[in-house]
Amino acid sequence: MSKVIKLGNYKGIEFKVEKVPVSNEEVEQQIQMILAQSSQTEEKDGDTVENGDIATIDFVGLKDDVAFEGGTGNDYDLEIGSGSFIPGFEEQMIGMKVNETRDLNLTFPENYQAEDLAGQDVVFKVTVKKLSVKKEAELNDDFVEGLGVPEIKTVEDLKAYINEGLQQQHDQQYEAQKENTIFDAFMADSEVELDDDAIDEALDRQMSYMANQMMAQGIQLDQYLQMTGMDEEKLREQMKPSATQQAKLEALIDEIIAVENIVVTEEVLEEQLNMVAQANQMTKEQVLEKIDLEGFKRDLSRMQASRIIVNNAVEK
Repeated sequence: MSKVIKLGNYKGIEFKVEKVPVSNEEVEQQIQMILAQSSQTEEKDGDTVENGDIATIDFVGLKDDVAFEGGTGNDYDLEIGSGSFIPGFEEQMIGMKVNETRDLNLTFPENYQAEDLAGQDVVFKVTVKKLSVKKEAELNDDFVEGLGVPEIKTVEDLKAYINEGLQQQHDQQYEAQKENTIFDAFMADSEVELDDDAIDEALDRQMSYMANQMMAQGIQLDQYLQMTGMDEEKLREQMKPSATQQAKLEALIDEIIAVENIVVTEEVLEEQLNMVAQANQMTKEQVLEKIDLEGFKRDLSRMQASRIIVNNAVEK
């Protein structure tokens, strides 16, 4: 069990967080990304591989004169200088001619994810089949209108649209930094004793959250562990400090719930359940079948208590 020794001041916490305006450089960077994404390729006027070219290649990787798994490709479009392949691959292709085949003598990095190839000397047999170059789009009103974004018809419209989106990102970053600063001050003014069970429970929740986030990206937790060279025990040890802080904060928030006598009303519960249902394209009944209702209500109570801390904070 957790034990709150001292509940720090949670109303009137002073904080100072800088608001960063959107710069012209940020807007220009976004525009350049849009132009790059809209670029087209055309056949190169010349037959020699240079940095920046897109080379259509066939390749096969050999280790001890035997092709290794994942080392073969046909009609692969490789941008020279992109760093897409292992170090030295693209550099050794510079100067090759169309229809030329060349042996590239390379060494896989020591930290390469495939353990049987990490640090190993290999040979890639590469044939250049075609060379292309990127033709970047030109920024003008016609290009902007062709993007098909409603009400965005001119270059100035596009810049304003990008600026608005970046400002929303800045605002979100400001709010996140603000909340972190406030909660750090609150934690520093409080004192909590935690037992091992409380920390383990927080770790379990963090591990579960992490696994779900990875699954949404198509990565299994065991794949991640293999890629990073860790086992589950080492990962838990790595996450322990943040889980401990989270457990302490939850204990303090629960104390505020008791002090403020916070109760989740049926109206609030109904509203939140409907929001979850709508976000996941489910009925409220389906949501209730899948969630731990008491845990859901506890989370809502903690959200309300957290808002008390943030809403009563004072900016310096």
